[in-house]
Amino acid sequence: MATTESEVIQVIQQLLENESIYHFGRVLDSPKAREVRPLANVNLAASEQPNAYWNLLELFSFGTLSDYKAVSAQLPELTERQLEKLKHLSLVSLASVSKVLPYDDLIRELDCAHEQQMEDLVIDTIYKGLLSAKLDQQRRLVEVEFVVGRDVRREDLQAIYESLDKWSAVCEKELDTLSVGVNDAEQKLVSKRAKEREFTFALQDLHMAHASAGGEPESLARYDSQYASSEYQNEERRTGAGEF
Repeated sequence: MATTESEVIQVIQQLLENESIYHFGRVLDSPKAREVRPLANVNLAASEQPNAYWNLLELFSFGTLSDYKAVSAQLPELTERQLEKLKHLSLVSLASVSKVLPYDDLIRELDCAHEQQMEDLVIDTIYKGLLSAKLDQQRRLVEVEFVVGRDVRREDLQAIYESLDKWSAVCEKELDTLSVGVNDAEQKLVSKRAKEREFTFALQDLHMAHASAGGEPESLARYDSQYASSEYQNEERRTGAGEF
């Protein structure tokens, strides 16, 4: 990595111009970056450019277009390609917060001149693999299905760990509830099949008893006809195959 001011600026510009790079945390956390960053701070009296470009790189890592506009006077001016890239990253941030994005909010946050420009920006972000979403032109909404993660500040990691722990606890609780429900359903099914077998055996015994007596009441014949049907026998064989 570069160690002079001009080389630092050149490397950062290349990163921000590259259309395939949207994550910069690894660069910011690299040992060489930690070595070069103080150099930029020391040379502020001679030139503020290196420090300004480092701040711009951090903004591309963690910030949005709105953040840039708030401090644009202290940062280098963006090229057209960099501006487009920052809009893509801003859209990713918005999609990470809400899965339903109104057109009007996107037009405002992405600083688009009109609706078509905003839609083109969303489609371009989708093509770059940063986002999966559907545009609902009738309701003027963007419905987010998937969005990539952005770089994370070190000071935010603890909050993320805590959120994951809470999510894990909720999942475990829901799994326990589902397990109880499944066990209850299985017990009810076993009980139902046992009662069906008892009824079938009782009906058969009654049929045999009446046959031995030399007669078969009409009501019994109707029951026997019902439960001797092919549909019943097929179901009995199907359920019986799963008996323990």
